[in-house]
Amino acid sequence: MSVMIQERLSSSSLEKLRTAAELEFTREVFESDNYCSLEVLTPDVHQLYIVNRNDCTLTILGITKDMAVTKETIFTQNIVSLKESFVDYSMKENTPPVKLELELWGGRQLIIEPGLSTSQDKSYKQPEVLNQVTEDFERLIAALKNTIILK
Repeated sequence: MSVMIQERLSSSSLEKLRTAAELEFTREVFESDNYCSLEVLTPDVHQLYIVNRNDCTLTILGITKDMAVTKETIFTQNIVSLKESFVDYSMKENTPPVKLELELWGGRQLIIEPGLSTSQDKSYKQPEVLNQVTEDFERLIAALKNTIILK
């Protein structure tokens, strides 16, 4: 049984992030194929990365411990390069990436590393949740690759 992102964001520690996403995008952000989402939890901020395939944008929605909400939308033409990082990659086992590094115009780098969530919420260590997060991460990468024209 997979644990979808809407379910993962239903926990008491993440419900505010889910609510912020629904207020910003409506529930469609979790239900429509036009969106691809992935959460990353760090000690300072919980972030939700959302690729909108129709608008060709990457939105980073964040909420801090003191409940400050931030939103940044990056148009995909501002992404210069995309690099997937693997640890102990095996072609035979098709090892998934552990993080994604994006370079934006102006030299700014954005790193998306879903493995950080395991240190913030113990439920992310459960095999079914970990597998679903990995699948969602691969879908996010695919959505970005489908909307970005790398220069």
